[in-house]
Amino acid sequence: MEQDQRRSLRIMFSIPVVIRGVDEEGNGFETNGRTITVNLHGARIQAEHLFRPGQTIRVINQSNGAEAAFHVIGPLSPPEDQVGEWGIECLRLDQNIWAIDFPPPDEDSAAHILLECRHCLALTLQSLSLVEVEVLETAGLLTKPCAHCGKHTPWGYPLRSFENGASQDQAAGNEPADDDSPVSMDRRKMYRKQAQLPVRVRDYFGEIELARTENISHDGFCFSSFREYHVGQGIVVICPFDAASEKPEARARVVRIESGSGPERHVYGVRYE
Repeated sequence: MEQDQRRSLRIMFSIPVVIRGVDEEGNGFETNGRTITVNLHGARIQAEHLFRPGQTIRVINQSNGAEAAFHVIGPLSPPEDQVGEWGIECLRLDQNIWAIDFPPPDEDSAAHILLECRHCLALTLQSLSLVEVEVLETAGLLTKPCAHCGKHTPWGYPLRSFENGASQDQAAGNEPADDDSPVSMDRRKMYRKQAQLPVRVRDYFGEIELARTENISHDGFCFSSFREYHVGQGIVVICPFDAASEKPEARARVVRIESGSGPERHVYGVRYE
């Protein structure tokens, strides 16, 4: 398949999935897993099963029942406690089991945020300007065209939970109960706003980098970086960052580190102080 056909924005999005396939001995298997990131034609998944590069598997999205055949590209991190992370691609370009509209990447947009149409509940990864982000954060809604409704409609952050059996309190954004199973990703991710915003990070030695968030919440955000930070490290940040404005810095602290989309990239969880 052509490389540009596969090119689409990816977003951190945790969805429970069921994975079925056939092992090397011809025996069928079924295992539970979870997505870490998704894009239009693939995903990074976490599961206890040991897959083979090139293997064909069937992935079922437990939040909506949609399923499709995927090709295992290969491992993305060493397994821990028998749980590994794998890159997969859908075998058919016309199948999208995530129920998210992924528009073509817009290099001129400052932010990419997962929004929900308040009329038809369609999910779309929207390309927004920083002015639109400010309106969204202040007013809670943006008026944008909806391809499904065929008109301009109000859009906001998703109100739905994508976890099976989630309570109404969880869907409203309250913290779920802790889940210690090795396959369970940090379920709190699902109650954060899936937003890719420009952010400026400065450490206490004066080193500055421009990065992008993976998601945001009322008390912090996650951002990806090739630089090394440490849990407990103090930083000062501007989020979202706009070089044309004079938004003040905010003190924050690194509270969590996770593996990113590449071998040397990490995702850092940051909490405001």
